[in-house]
Amino acid sequence: MKLSSAAALAVLAAFSSKVHAHNHVEENPQECVEDYDPDTDYFPSKWVPDETTDLLTVEYFNSYKIVTNKHADKSYLLYQCGTEPPADEVDKHHLVLSIPHRGGVVTTQTPQIPPMELLGLRREFKANFNNPKYVSSPCLNNLRDAGDVVDVYFEDESWGGPKTDAARAEFMAENPDVIVLAGPFGDAAADRTMAVSASQERTNVATFDWIGMYAALYNLEGQANHIIAGTKSRYECSARNAASVVADLPEEEKPTILWANYFSSGVKVGGEPAEGWSVAECPTDDHTYYCESAAHCGASIIARPEGVGFQDDYGYWYLTDEEFLELGKDAETFIFPSSNFGDIYNSKKEILDQFKSVQNENVYDTQGQGEHAWQETRLAEYDVVTQDMCAIAGTTGPGSLHVRRWFRSYFKEPIGSLGACDVDGGEIDLAYVPAQAQCTPFEVMAEPQQSDEPVDDADAVEEETSDEDVAEEKPEVEVVVDTEEPEVEVEEDSPASFRSVGLAAALAIAYPIIA
Repeated sequence: MKLSSAAALAVLAAFSSKVHAHNHVEENPQECVEDYDPDTDYFPSKWVPDETTDLLTVEYFNSYKIVTNKHADKSYLLYQCGTEPPADEVDKHHLVLSIPHRGGVVTTQTPQIPPMELLGLRREFKANFNNPKYVSSPCLNNLRDAGDVVDVYFEDESWGGPKTDAARAEFMAENPDVIVLAGPFGDAAADRTMAVSASQERTNVATFDWIGMYAALYNLEGQANHIIAGTKSRYECSARNAASVVADLPEEEKPTILWANYFSSGVKVGGEPAEGWSVAECPTDDHTYYCESAAHCGASIIARPEGVGFQDDYGYWYLTDEEFLELGKDAETFIFPSSNFGDIYNSKKEILDQFKSVQNENVYDTQGQGEHAWQETRLAEYDVVTQDMCAIAGTTGPGSLHVRRWFRSYFKEPIGSLGACDVDGGEIDLAYVPAQAQCTPFEVMAEPQQSDEPVDDADAVEEETSDEDVAEEKPEVEVVVDTEEPEVEVEEDSPASFRSVGLAAALAIAYPIIA
């Protein structure tokens, strides 16, 4: 894909930070303001939550913002550098921070990584308080290897302990401006902590919408709004396509999916260890992300019948092998949302071989981009994940160019990988852009070719990949600026291909708004 000089410069101008004479602000400042004017609105770009976002709000004033996490019942006062926080507000909030934040952040859970990468903020990571084996981001792992990001974690204290407490206290003392990002059930009351509760939202759109909290911390609401809108437009595009495909199908012919995992540990009944199959329950479409995605794709999830199975001491329901066989043996498609299906299949081959999905080798796990990326990078791509499910359900529409990225065919495809970080190419400082982030409306796919000239597929769709292996999908991205500046080109073979590009170019390429 090529971006003309005029378009490139327009995008760069739209997302650069400007504070002009007379304190006229065109975009949220990236530096401290000078000649502070209390009547000037320093945040012309404002994040507005989606109508389904229930747990996060940002209230804007001329020189400060109030971010509120309703789930954690905590609020944070963020005031523009170069101004003073309002005295009557300071004591009302858990944190009072100057923005754009410059002290860096500490991650405690991998879902906190993608929003920062989408905004091009990898250098802001300072430490990881989580088990490092679960970090999938190639560039963040490079920063860890280089010592730029510190792991404060001990294998023999995976749930914390005196060594962990002492090491974390030492790190915090040495980095007095760093902010710790706590999970939804972490210690939200701890000093210098901001709680992130994105996973507690009820829709995919709302979960992704929490990029707005990160953007508020760095005055990057303009970029965040564009990313949010582009991602949502593709998500809605795939829903319209699926609705067109299944519109005339009788209910009994619409696709169904068996979504189930197996737990051999961590389950207790009456205080005694137990194990069983955890099967999806979808009383409403927004009950979980996979219920929503299936409904979005015109498919239904096979749910555990009421009263079938057993309940553990924590209130979760499981099925025995016999109950699971009865429920799922006739399902056409089986999605196992974990990385250990091979182990379970080997131990329960006699039972699983009776499943139609296994016999037809129509079983998928979540290792399309590696063992642990599903719990991290996948959260930056809810639109792509849903298109994957639509592809499995057969509802992407005729002529769709989408190639599955996250759901891996267990019997037919190798485990995928996010690839390596193109350090020499500057990828660490570039914004993450999801591969396969496009959706062609059904009506456009159905349109006849307008030209009498033959069109080569490679020219017709510049972002289409040619590799069949899901692990090697890297659509080509070429950005050309017709000025005296040298041409910027990302080759198809590059690890950075369509994964990380300059923020302005990324926004123009990957987040066009689909009508």
